[in-house]
Amino acid sequence: MIKFFRQIRHSMINQNRTKKYLLYAIGEIILVVIGILIALQINNWNEQRKILKSEKEILTNLKSELIINRDQLSTILNIHKNEYRIGLKLISMFNTDISNGTELELDSLIGKIESVYTFEANDGYIKSLIASGKIDHIQNKKIKGFITAFDGLVIDATQETGMLERLLNERFWPAVDGKINSSNRIRRYEDYTDFPKGSYTSDYKWFFSNRELEDIVSNMTSWKNAIILDEQILKESINHMIRLITNELNN
Repeated sequence: MIKFFRQIRHSMINQNRTKKYLLYAIGEIILVVIGILIALQINNWNEQRKILKSEKEILTNLKSELIINRDQLSTILNIHKNEYRIGLKLISMFNTDISNGTELELDSLIGKIESVYTFEANDGYIKSLIASGKIDHIQNKKIKGFITAFDGLVIDATQETGMLERLLNERFWPAVDGKINSSNRIRRYEDYTDFPKGSYTSDYKWFFSNRELEDIVSNMTSWKNAIILDEQILKESINHMIRLITNELNN
């Protein structure tokens, strides 16, 4: 009987030892798992911190490039607005007495209405951002969408200039050649002040009594207005993005 109780006691001791070993092993496993989870969390924090740092740098550079584009677009937009006003003035002069206007003044007016300035975007950083795949570091979906759509927005804002150039090349210049001195008009441009004076006097009486030219100038002026409207839309889009980026950087 004593031997029986000893066996029971020995069995219980072994069971306790087994339980202790199991608990110890489970504890070790739990500690290892916790350690791995903590390491993964720290790694995730580090990666997130790197992404946030990269995003801030991207947004800062993007804002700088957009400001450059906004300022250049504003300059061209003001030029087009002035040319539009000149176009309206020229239209009102058809079939009127222009004897009070000097050839110098009229050359200057015609020279401005026939000029074509096109906005050319500075998008080197935007293109490199898309090509590198770092655009995914930007969390704001509106900013990300604007970047991918920027090239298309610029095309939409500048495509009307092609129609104006066509009108000048195919109708306006062929119509005035030999009647309105080209050299004298060119001399009105700041970069061409050293251009020689033309050999003949422009016939502005003929110009402002010509029905075809009145229609051409009207069409040119209307295209100028269409260009202005498109450029204003693009400028507002850029301004909106600059505001969004500024808010993201300040958060």
